[in-house]
Amino acid sequence: MAAERIAVETQSQYHGTVERPPVRIPLNQLARGQRATVECSALDALPETERCLLAAMGLGERCEVRVCKPGTPCIIQVDQARLGLPNEIAARIMVTPVPPEQP
Repeated sequence: MAAERIAVETQSQYHGTVERPPVRIPLNQLARGQRATVECSALDALPETERCLLAAMGLGERCEVRVCKPGTPCIIQVDQARLGLPNEIAARIMVTPVPPEQP
């Protein structure tokens, strides 16, 4: 008797790979040298005056930041400028860490 072949269906056949949503953490939890992208709604938790001030200094939605010095103040680099943020503000800015560059 010939063996019967049984087709096994898998979820990936129909849905492709399952992507996890990006991890969002407070800016003040990044380590020195770590880079991250500021999330679109990250600044919504701040008062409008603080949002406007940060935007004027270059810290806006979808911008990339690098931590120069964690702690208080949390010193970050945005483009070629460095900003010192109080821990209370850095804790309310949600970011998505950027994976380290591979050599």
